[in-house]
Amino acid sequence: MSKEVVALFDRVADRYDEVLPFFGELGRLCVDRLPAPGPGGRLLDIGAGRGAIAVAAHARGYAVTATDASPGMVERLRADHPEFDVRVMDAGRIDADDDTFNVVTAGFVMHLLDDPQAAVREIKRVLKPGGIFAITGPGRMPDGFEFADISHALFAEFSRYLPPGGSMGEPFDELEALAEAGFTDIDETDLRIELPVADAETFWQWFQTHGTRKFLDELDADRRAQFRARLIDDLESRDRIVLRGYAWLSRGRA
Repeated sequence: MSKEVVALFDRVADRYDEVLPFFGELGRLCVDRLPAPGPGGRLLDIGAGRGAIAVAAHARGYAVTATDASPGMVERLRADHPEFDVRVMDAGRIDADDDTFNVVTAGFVMHLLDDPQAAVREIKRVLKPGGIFAITGPGRMPDGFEFADISHALFAEFSRYLPPGGSMGEPFDELEALAEAGFTDIDETDLRIELPVADAETFWQWFQTHGTRKFLDELDADRRAQFRARLIDDLESRDRIVLRGYAWLSRGRA
């Protein structure tokens, strides 16, 4: 993960997933689809952030090791959850022995890595035989899904105003990566959530607390103001404001 991306997550660590619990809700849905932990079941969470997956996994009975490349995220997660083993770590160089974990998870992080395929190989190394690797991330819109606001369309429209190399993240084919690394029993499913939002300003503030902050910061002031005004106008025209979102959950067995 680049220093620039790490610096962004350090900046938003204090508010990450606190304005609206988007990632926490998706993390809970991800953990619900993991096998129940047996005695001594261990889970490694890559790119743990503020604990979206780690908290749900611990509640389910896993012994959790949580890692993130952002020192700010690690500091907050360690303070909030001293019961976890929390470390600053590069996903491409995992500080763990072979065959250590029953499950490895990676929530909304693989598309941000400089070399995601190297991370997949490392994850397979530290998984026990038969262990599960579960990835959540963005992707194509699921069949029958509809957004409840125009932000998705605005991001697509305003992307042409970004500087060269702007925003962050690269397309990542989870299923292909799992197959190339030798995982078996590969599957995918979509996870969907809908969160009530108090008002339009809260919705806007949510965009300042995670990766979309970089997109908005890289627009010039006038374009950013236009984006905000159009989003607010759309939200205030609706009978109720909700954040409707999705993620793809991909899984493979070591």
